[in-house]
Amino acid sequence: MGSILREFYRAKFRMLGRRMRRPEAPPTPERGLVLIQIDGLSFPHLQRALEAGRMPYLARQIQKGRFRLAPWFAGFPTTTPVVTAALLYGRRDAIPGFRWYEKARREPIGMKRPRHVREVVARLQAEGAEGLLRGGACYASLFDGGAERAVFTLSAMGPPGLLDGVRGVGLLLIILLNPGRIWRILRMVVRDILDELWYGIRSWGAGWRFLRDPAGLLRTALLALGNALLHELVTFSLSMDLHRGISPLYGIYVLYDEAAHRYGPEHPVALRALRRLDAYLREIDRMARFARRPYDLYIFSDHGMTPAVPFARRFRESLGDFIRRSMARSVTLDEAVEPDDRRWRSWQYLMAEMRELERTLSPRGARVVRAARAYVQRRASLLRGESSAPAVPSADVIIRASGPLAHLYIAAVPEPLPLSEIVIRWPQLLDALIEHPGIGLVIGREGEVVFLMGQGGARVVRADGRSSIYGQDPLADPERMAPEGRWLDPEQAAQELARLARLPGSGDLILLGAWDGRTVVSFEDQLGTHGGLGGPQEIAFLIFPAERSLRPQAWQDARDFHAFLSRAYARVSEAHPL
Repeated sequence: MGSILREFYRAKFRMLGRRMRRPEAPPTPERGLVLIQIDGLSFPHLQRALEAGRMPYLARQIQKGRFRLAPWFAGFPTTTPVVTAALLYGRRDAIPGFRWYEKARREPIGMKRPRHVREVVARLQAEGAEGLLRGGACYASLFDGGAERAVFTLSAMGPPGLLDGVRGVGLLLIILLNPGRIWRILRMVVRDILDELWYGIRSWGAGWRFLRDPAGLLRTALLALGNALLHELVTFSLSMDLHRGISPLYGIYVLYDEAAHRYGPEHPVALRALRRLDAYLREIDRMARFARRPYDLYIFSDHGMTPAVPFARRFRESLGDFIRRSMARSVTLDEAVEPDDRRWRSWQYLMAEMRELERTLSPRGARVVRAARAYVQRRASLLRGESSAPAVPSADVIIRASGPLAHLYIAAVPEPLPLSEIVIRWPQLLDALIEHPGIGLVIGREGEVVFLMGQGGARVVRADGRSSIYGQDPLADPERMAPEGRWLDPEQAAQELARLARLPGSGDLILLGAWDGRTVVSFEDQLGTHGGLGGPQEIAFLIFPAERSLRPQAWQDARDFHAFLSRAYARVSEAHPL
């Protein structure tokens, strides 16, 4: 039966490859590399999902001994751009969070904007970094890692796209030869709409708003469709590349991360996303075993997700409003937060694909696609929902939050502001921040010396790495820590925080949301969060081939994973058209 399926898949993807102008790579006995990143899934949450039968295929493969599962610390801040840069380029010091502010050029930076992502890649390459994915393909990532083909990837937005070269018959074949995908897409869309209605009614009444405002239901349906299409296209693309013999391959799945941010990491919607992911992993693993060359599959997460309570919900004011009140003088504030709505980015990716597709279709087909794309673009404001607050061009204080991590900048001074000067100018601010119950840690610097301050004491980290503790160590609170509460010990955490504070783009003050052993305070409107310290957000997972002797628990961060992959899969291969 296996040989029959192998020949069927080879014939199917060979036909599609010819239609899509994707020739097969030259035959080789070298082992190929497949990297699948599941965004936001912690080791503890994965363990519970496997034990509860929510990811049955993955559990069976681990039980059979094909794969091994281990926890690891992927990097700090515990956010996707930092870890992905370390994995793909072996560097991490160009990124102080998901969002920050460049004081010297007075520009807010966000890792959802292609131009900003490309700037970060240029900085990494200026440091001598070489991408891990040279000669391969990359899907749905922030960074392309030097891949020859990068689709749905912010650092490489633009042609060639996934459907570049597809003609009318080829597009029809893609649909006809994948009927299961069409059914899965429809099922996912219906399920997402029902979730929005049911949990909206139960939690905050959004479901009733759909009945009064059908446009809200349309927005949910379109975003759900875009999200489902994106994940199916990523899986289809990886499957095709496996049969073509392309390596290395890298793809990111964000289903769980999106659901966990919105509903919480153990909410039924987030757990249902894991079952969907299990089906994708089953397909990719199966295709790898039927491929023309041997492949090694690595499945991993970049960080975990900790249950969260939003600062504004708990304390009835935003972090920025509290800071403005605490400065005891009139200041202008820029606290604009750009929602990380990846479902909206799914539509951006798909709109780019539709523009390219128009060029390959007949005039009549192009008119249909153009009309569909124009309709979606007209509804762009509807799709995005809430728009970001406009930036204040001459604000005195800039705040940029990444979950439970917030950078605070005094914008009038283009250089990093020493802690002593902040205390002199705003004597009440520091005490107010330290004493606030929603803020667990306040970080400032004086030259190369970094101060980590909490309610009961402080830790001072000097330039040589040595640290001194005054009063209670703000990084150690053993009476309130849950068993899975921390991966980093206090000394490791101190070094990571000091490194963050010394980065050029970091704030004059850095704030971390309070962690009580169960939940962490997020400075964004999230019920599951990551970016700081505390809880499962620190504990990622790695699933790797059982024959590999790896101890990811001993790795410092994702740079060690990069070093291992570079050594184990280094090769000089002929360039092949992707």
